Amino acid sequence: MGSAPARAAARARRRCCGCVRMLVPVLATLIHLCAAFNLDPETRAVFSGPRGSYFGYSVEFFSNSSSVLIGAPKANTSQPNITEGGAVFLCPWRQSNCSIINFDEQGRLSKKNWINIEFKSHQWFGATVRSHGNNTLACAPRYYWRTERDLPFADVTGTCFLSVDGLKTFVEFAPCRTERHGPAGQGYCQGGFSADFTKDGRVVLGGPGSFYWQGQLISATTEEIVKAYYPSYFLLSVAGQIQTRQAQGNYDDSYLGEKFTWGDQKFQLQTHLFRALEFAIFDLKLFISSLGCNVFQMGSYFGYAVAATDINSDGLDDLVVGAPLFMSRGSDGHLEELGKVYVYLQRGPLLLEPSQPHLLGPQAFGRFGSSLAPLGDLNQDGFNGTSFSDVQIFASDSFHADEWPFCFRLSYRLSLWRRRRAGFGFHLYWSR
Repeated sequence: MGSAPARAAARARRRCCGCVRMLVPVLATLIHLCAAFNLDPETRAVFSGPRGSYFGYSVEFFSNSSSVLIGAPKANTSQPNITEGGAVFLCPWRQSNCSIINFDEQGRLSKKNWINIEFKSHQWFGATVRSHGNNTLACAPRYYWRTERDLPFADVTGTCFLSVDGLKTFVEFAPCRTERHGPAGQGYCQGGFSADFTKDGRVVLGGPGSFYWQGQLISATTEEIVKAYYPSYFLLSVAGQIQTRQAQGNYDDSYLGEKFTWGDQKFQLQTHLFRALEFAIFDLKLFISSLGCNVFQMGSYFGYAVAATDINSDGLDDLVVGAPLFMSRGSDGHLEELGKVYVYLQRGPLLLEPSQPHLLGPQAFGRFGSSLAPLGDLNQDGFNGTSFSDVQIFASDSFHADEWPFCFRLSYRLSLWRRRRAGFGFHLYWSR
């Protein structure tokens, strides 16, 4: 069966690679806004990183300096004795050169007898990158540490680093690195597998491996995180931190916190219960499950990507959910893996209504819906648009807002340029 850390590493690799195992993203492409449909594929900025580093695995705008933050979770850095620890690059918008941000310059921590306490090699730092104003958060969901009980195995708790002053000072935030070790506690949490800032700047982390992979969400303000940080202490508690607790055993293997997104104040946070094939709404105090399990196709990875945006301009944020492994029978009767995107319109507080028809991917093995991003009103028709990986642009129709409207395939116009760029569209982001 293998050891506990081996099984944890296998789970981590499966989830980090997700449904794009063959992907080796080496490029992050950002399209300038312009006239017409406001997306011009001929006028673009292209940033490249080290070969094999997965440069472009995560992308984020850094508005403080008109730059782009790009994660490369398999990059090598100057950290001593660390192999492929991962990095985050700062790429000025008008320049082609990128530089590594030194979130963490320390090597692994060891005891006096040279027993490693933490393991930063292959930790996938930069797999998650988020920014809010002057604040930046970068996470390593495959970070391991050896518990203080001197047990013969390590816990893949994950860790994050937070900068609150425009990339000048950095503090560590590792809320799953606690005494609750092993799979029954937070030992396989993988904190930072997903992360975001709320609209008011609060940090939220997803830890899908906590409590026998029930998963959890953890949140604290940036002020609370900075105040609690003390470099000489390995186990730190953040005063004011809130988090979801362990549920009943029937929620094991639910992966709560693997993906989530923010909406408005009435519909504040959506996340998914991955294996349960249902999604939940969580506002840091309230947890509500909805939609029956018979709605979704088993194995379609419903909830692999989620986004919130006001699609029909009624003042309420709606929910868009990707299922990139959705299968449908083609004209020859054979099953094809196309991917599908579901839309749920918010009719009132915590009241979601499926919108028909849902959008089916146009190409076999395209894994349509692997990533989603709200784009705002690109064509100035009064309705917000949403982009889907491959890349697809969804633009609402002023007269038929409840129906699926016009779709513009950016990938077609970029087909010659992207022919050798495997994984184009793996990560999408919009400037808030």
